[in-house]
Amino acid sequence: MEKQKISLFTAILMNINVMVGAGAFVMPSLMAKKSGSLSFLGWTGVGLIFIPLVFSMATISNLFPGQNSFYNYSEKGINKSAGFISGWLYSLGYSSMAATIIIALKDIFAKQIQIPIIPNNMIIFSAVFIAFFCYLNLLSLSTISKIQNFSTIFKLVPIIFVIFVMFFYYNPNITFPFNQITTIKYALPLALFGFWGFESSSNISHLIRGDKKNGFLSVMIGFCAAVIIYTLFNFGLLQIMGTTNLIIYKSPAFPEFLLIKSEVILNLLKAIISAAIITSYASCVFGIILSISSNIESMAKENLFPYSYIIKKTNKHFRPTLCVWILGATIFFLVNVVGNKEILTAICNIGTIIAFILTMISMLKIQINQKNYIQTIPTILSFGSCYILFYYSWLMIGETLMLKIFRLLPLIILALGGFIMFKINENQK
Repeated sequence: MEKQKISLFTAILMNINVMVGAGAFVMPSLMAKKSGSLSFLGWTGVGLIFIPLVFSMATISNLFPGQNSFYNYSEKGINKSAGFISGWLYSLGYSSMAATIIIALKDIFAKQIQIPIIPNNMIIFSAVFIAFFCYLNLLSLSTISKIQNFSTIFKLVPIIFVIFVMFFYYNPNITFPFNQITTIKYALPLALFGFWGFESSSNISHLIRGDKKNGFLSVMIGFCAAVIIYTLFNFGLLQIMGTTNLIIYKSPAFPEFLLIKSEVILNLLKAIISAAIITSYASCVFGIILSISSNIESMAKENLFPYSYIIKKTNKHFRPTLCVWILGATIFFLVNVVGNKEILTAICNIGTIIAFILTMISMLKIQINQKNYIQTIPTILSFGSCYILFYYSWLMIGETLMLKIFRLLPLIILALGGFIMFKINENQK
């Protein structure tokens, strides 16, 4: 069975893969518009906000033997219903994130690929790409690891390139007015959502080879690496482009400011950046399906769904076939029925945060029962992290309460539908 597991290195790359994506190219210009040359510190600030929650999520995987999931986390400390709500909302939240990325991916293909029927037809486009990602997730874990490693490393190439060359492009016109450091707070909401997925490898800690502490290490190392990568990349863009140019021309235009005289090299660099951005979107969806299908499989193994005995079946590679396809169908539904990126983002944010809160309540109860009072400190601090996350997410949903409720309606319907299904199944048992 050890062959059916992934390495610690792959688990770390998986966390980095889900966090560091196309947002690295989208957010720096928006953050520079808010906080000027100090915008790069927004990533570090958000990293500090997240740390208590990240530490708690990394720790909790060590508390439960066997297969970890948000269901197990909340069920052990609260009750079975709380466990289902936590696991179900977490799955819906990240399904919405995957749906948002699929829509963004379609927009990129519409601009860059001249095959009208594919990029302009959302049903065909989403069906083809979701089916492709699901198929890849049904391969052996060794193959999945290779795909994951390659896609993560490839999409990081232009980011690492910027971090490296910034030392040769010192910009004397850039100043850092630290007396205006309070302006960073305007960049925080934008950087905040670059770190969703920090806990991805905790869902599959039972699939990581070696010591059980590898689940903790994969979360912590992956998150810290993402903070450093985001901060240095944003700082590098400021050095190469300058604040004004970064705001006007956006991050992907940085090759134009490298003083490269060769058109061939310049065009090649542009092509690599475009491919890296597409890979960022695609590999993020791939990583979400890997993580969330494992979460659904764990819930099916607890017989929480009708016909769980069928849902939890695996293929010859020990991959949960129906779990993967059910998740793919959910993402397809959200893409084509909801279809609005703002609404999908709201579903992702609120659903995931509620799952985090329930998990932290569960963890706090377990720590108090075990009289591990010192360990409760980061858990209590993590509630502050959840509050900040919820506050900014709630602001971004809409201006009025009715608009917020309308945008969260798909989450409410799917959440209630799942809970009713869970209760019916419980009564039948």
